[in-house]
Amino acid sequence: MKTVFAVLMLVSGSAFASEVNYSRPQDELYIDFISWCDSNNVMGQDSQGQTYVKFNCSEYGQTCRQTVTHRHNRTLYFAACSDK
Repeated sequence: MKTVFAVLMLVSGSAFASEVNYSRPQDELYIDFISWCDSNNVMGQDSQGQTYVKFNCSEYGQTCRQTVTHRHNRTLYFAACSDK
């Protein structure tokens, strides 16, 4: 019984150690463009890399505005239609 307990402790300890190892922050910086503004349009990119108009802000009487958010080692750019 002591042997089984010792083996379980070793396995769970090494699993916890590897989990901690993977959760460390990376030194790399990632920049993602979720969407962006172009001629008062909110633009996006599909899975084939083709750009398309998500929203035409002029149709809503609004202005396209781009926002940036920083989270840990990642910078996210995204756009939305907002009131003028």
